[in-house]
Amino acid sequence: MGSVNITLADGQLGAALQTDDGITGIVLTGVSEGAYTAGSPMLVKSMSDIATMGITSTGNPFAVKQLQEFYDQAGAGAQIYVMLVPATMTVAQMADNTNSSGAKKLLDYAGGKIKVLGLLSDDVAITAAGGTITISHSLNEDVYTAASHMAVMAAAYFAAEKPFRCVIGGSSYSGVPASLTDETSGTTNNRTAILIGDTTGGASACVGLLLGVVSSIPVQRKISRVRTGSLTNTAAYVHTTTVEDAGGDLAVIASRGYITFTTYPNVSGYFFSGDPMLTTPTDDYALLARGRVIDKAHIIAYATFVQEVDDEVPVNADGTLDAGFCKWLSQQIVNQINNTMTANKEISNVNCFIDPAQNILSTNQLNVVLKITPVGYATDIEISLGFDNPAA
Repeated sequence: MGSVNITLADGQLGAALQTDDGITGIVLTGVSEGAYTAGSPMLVKSMSDIATMGITSTGNPFAVKQLQEFYDQAGAGAQIYVMLVPATMTVAQMADNTNSSGAKKLLDYAGGKIKVLGLLSDDVAITAAGGTITISHSLNEDVYTAASHMAVMAAAYFAAEKPFRCVIGGSSYSGVPASLTDETSGTTNNRTAILIGDTTGGASACVGLLLGVVSSIPVQRKISRVRTGSLTNTAAYVHTTTVEDAGGDLAVIASRGYITFTTYPNVSGYFFSGDPMLTTPTDDYALLARGRVIDKAHIIAYATFVQEVDDEVPVNADGTLDAGFCKWLSQQIVNQINNTMTANKEISNVNCFIDPAQNILSTNQLNVVLKITPVGYATDIEISLGFDNPAA
């Protein structure tokens, strides 16, 4: 029997892809409590979810502080993947890509949704559990090791089309900025940052607060943007010194490639000093914001071009690509990125070029050049101010 079947075509209007840009994750020192077992990854959307799991400020004060500061900044509804790990696990072990119980476990649980990951160890708890904290170059030396490990882990997830950036808490900061390793020279770890500073004086760092900022801003926005408004914390410290009494220490910390706090005269509240990654300032991805932008473009490009894998490609008699096809395919990715990023002012422009001269019959490989023009940042503003006498 004959019939007519009608289906509705989808994907014809160039709708923007959803990339969940603000989803973060955090691995923290903690213990099993209530219905929660340490080492178990979970997705939460509010402090109520934390309470439902039975995690309290009595049993897990270190973790609850970080999560409360995240939600104070991001607001209820923000999604964050959380995993508490025992005090027997150092931050270096959290970042080890061969450790199936560390950050790798949380990242795999999230299935590529985590865009910025935070790592923070409770050095006081580690010491109490019989571990040893060694201070080297003004930080818990495990922090530097974790950064090296994270370069390997981030590269592995990038290769698996699940790019992310990481912020490690610079725990046990000694208060001597001149002894910090200078991360602006000779380093290329542009997927990792280290944060120095906390909302209370001591050995920790406010990673939860920073992730809260990331969760609430678009990808191109720096966490240090003043127009966004001051941070929600009412006190800020580096080591046991308040930011107000830190003097030039903050500038030294920032100049060596670390994220820390800053303040501005006649502007109330605290701000982050910038968003540098552990790499030279000339690196295209030296800023967390630039990294988030390129990671979003990466995800869109993959989602677009994976549809073309093993599809038939029209060629000319000499085996080169049909020029019309090249133009059409280039326009597909340009349209997606324009609809998703340019329209939202996350980038300035996008260009794609597919060379028709490539012989795909010989190689079965399609080479695409995709270039993003990012937004700029008015980081240093020079003003010439003086009097004017119109009659002179």
